Amino acid sequence: MPEKRRAQPLITIAIPTFNRATQLQELLEVLLPQIAAYPEIDLYISDNASSDQTEPVVRSFLEGGASIRYERQPVNVGPDCNFVKCFRQAKGKYFWMCGDDDIICPGTIDKVLRQIGGGQEVDLLYLTSYAFREDWAAERSEDTLGRQFHVFTSALEFAKVTNIMFTFISGMIVNRERLLLVPHEDPSAFLNTNLIQLSWSLPLLLHHRRSVVIWDRCLAAQTGNAGGYSLGKVFGEQLKCCVGRLLPERSDLQDAILNFTLRRWLPSVIYALRRSKNERIGIATVNEDVGRVYGDNPRYWLFTYPVMQLPLPLARVWLKAGTLVSALIYVLTIPRFWRKEG
Repeated sequence: MPEKRRAQPLITIAIPTFNRATQLQELLEVLLPQIAAYPEIDLYISDNASSDQTEPVVRSFLEGGASIRYERQPVNVGPDCNFVKCFRQAKGKYFWMCGDDDIICPGTIDKVLRQIGGGQEVDLLYLTSYAFREDWAAERSEDTLGRQFHVFTSALEFAKVTNIMFTFISGMIVNRERLLLVPHEDPSAFLNTNLIQLSWSLPLLLHHRRSVVIWDRCLAAQTGNAGGYSLGKVFGEQLKCCVGRLLPERSDLQDAILNFTLRRWLPSVIYALRRSKNERIGIATVNEDVGRVYGDNPRYWLFTYPVMQLPLPLARVWLKAGTLVSALIYVLTIPRFWRKEG
């Protein structure tokens, strides 16, 4: 008799990894107990030819009975190509790529499955996060407003809430099955942008039906691990180009992402880098790169430029003022953003 065909997994959780054996082990120690009871979850790890203990770490989990699809690249193909491989190897209806240095906190899988496993389709599911330095459990923070989740049928409202976090790979779960049915470019078309992840999220925003935000900060993102790219180039030229290309004729959606980047996100990142004297992400060229791309946007001059140029004490005051302005914009444009809904 022919072998019975297995049902399609509900979701693929894909972890691209390179030389972060310690962080990957911690992630798997927290994640695997959460998915053990769910055969509908497909866990895939793409090892980008790590030279540390990554392979032995994964093998130890496999020998312990964990259900993991593990592939090791023969050579390091770079992060973007590894991301594309994760997308292409996904088997699930939904696709969730998680950074190897992030933690999917206990209870998160149950919350995710409650949103995507019911009768209603979800195009995008955004999980809010918090930053930690050493101990993700001890440093965990809750949503200050006590919100659980919000459902969005408006693409613009969802974009205003999610904004620059479309670029956070661990925070966005996409309906891969739906993506393959709508017009979209192959992710490989965005190689060398450092923003491959936008190729599978923004087309769903463009053809949006229904999406969900989970508020209670169920992802822990370790700080200090970013690097190897120019902050100004990626979140200046590359971001603006990718957003315009993937959201054609939707200047409102483009503005929701780019204006928040200039008003709130870039100033906070720049201030933190200036304060720490961290030069790994190319802070020295940020002013030139960002100013060249956004010089015609008044938000660059009002929010980003002063934080780059003012002495640190004044930059801190300016940053706080920008934070208050962002909060006011949310109050005026998305009143229910502040309410408990789910």
